[in-house]
Amino acid sequence: MAKKLKIPKKRSKWRLFKLSADNTNTEILGSAHLEIFGNSKISIDGCLGVYEYNDTYIKLRIYKGSVIICGSGLNIAFFEDRLITICGKISDVEFV
Repeated sequence: MAKKLKIPKKRSKWRLFKLSADNTNTEILGSAHLEIFGNSKISIDGCLGVYEYNDTYIKLRIYKGSVIICGSGLNIAFFEDRLITICGKISDVEFV
C-alpha cells in the first residue's frame, strides 16, 4: 500500500500585511518610512514623538533611535497618529 504524501499548507503571502486596529506596517517592520520631496518637504511614517523643535533644527523619536532634520524655516505642517510632515528648506537629515 502506498503512503500518502503530506502536502504542507501554503502560507499566505498576505499574512505579513494584515493589520489590526492597533498595529501598523511600521510596527511590523520595526522601522520608520521616510519620503523626501526635494529639499523642501519630508514625511516620516513611524514618528513616535518630537524631542526638540525650532525653525532650524527638529529632532524626532523614531523606532530604534532618532532622526535629526536641519535647515531653515522648518515647521511641522502635519502630525497625526505616527505620520509627520515637515516643510521648509532642508539641508541635512541625520540618523542617530
